[in-house]
Amino acid sequence: MSFTVSLRAIVPYITAMSECNGHIEPDDNGISDSAGIDSLRLKKSSRWSPLSRHGRNLLKKMNKTVRSHNLFDDGDRICVAVSGGKDSLTLLHLMLEYRRFYPIDFTVDAVHVVSDFNPHAAEIREYLESMFRSLGIGYALIDVEVTVGKDGKRCDPSCFWCSWKRREVLFRHTADNGFSKLALGHHFDDVAETTLLNLIYHGSLETILPTRQFFEGAFDLIRPLFHIREREMVRYAALAGFESTRCVCPFNDLGKRQVMKRFLRDLSKESKLLHSNLWGAAWKWHEAFGDEPLHTQRANRGGPPDPRKKKRGQ
Repeated sequence: MSFTVSLRAIVPYITAMSECNGHIEPDDNGISDSAGIDSLRLKKSSRWSPLSRHGRNLLKKMNKTVRSHNLFDDGDRICVAVSGGKDSLTLLHLMLEYRRFYPIDFTVDAVHVVSDFNPHAAEIREYLESMFRSLGIGYALIDVEVTVGKDGKRCDPSCFWCSWKRREVLFRHTADNGFSKLALGHHFDDVAETTLLNLIYHGSLETILPTRQFFEGAFDLIRPLFHIREREMVRYAALAGFESTRCVCPFNDLGKRQVMKRFLRDLSKESKLLHSNLWGAAWKWHEAFGDEPLHTQRANRGGPPDPRKKKRGQ
């Protein structure tokens, strides 16, 4: 696997925007008088590139999530988790571009968790560090051992353990360094897959949310790409020339999430509103039961008994 860094792969959209010679027209419901993301109308220009047009469309969808769920506040210090894949690279790139237009002041830093289970970890680290420096943003590169269990002994990492350790490192870094937000690159396909996973295997409609508070307000976890489909991000990464990495875990293609991904791909041929309907149902569930998992509510708040569990003697 080869990792080389070019300026085009790092700041392609910024370059494309500058070539439009500032031909920007906000409409009457823009974010500000000078510029609004979902309300910007760039005049037609022969110098528009496919990347510029596609990037603008993604920024509009990102702005829908930001405004609907109040993801950004003035003075925010936002830490973007960057794995090196298409999702996180697109997130970082769009966050930096979004900052140019949004009427409040916030900073963007990056963090990359270096796993001891990835044989290409050193190459990815070098690639991302060069990118972060070229972008002129603060960053942190943190090593994590997922091949060591709780007892300190070597082990084969499971999907749960690997995810847990990486999330633990991200949360600790965010809290210890005073960041107000941790941004993750989950997209609308992830929402549908998580909803189905919980429905089929746990009998609930709990799913990932656009934003969620952690540790009694220490920081918020946000997902600015929440309403963007995966295929749109694949196209953006290809147009931008990102040399994104792919998960090399041997269990990746065998996991339940991959089963859900294939299932959704087939079922979406019959229903074009499948992803939106799943999110709509999950949001109604969230409004009814809140952000806390249902089984925890039953145990701690005297909620209704779990109908899946039979009483003794039955």
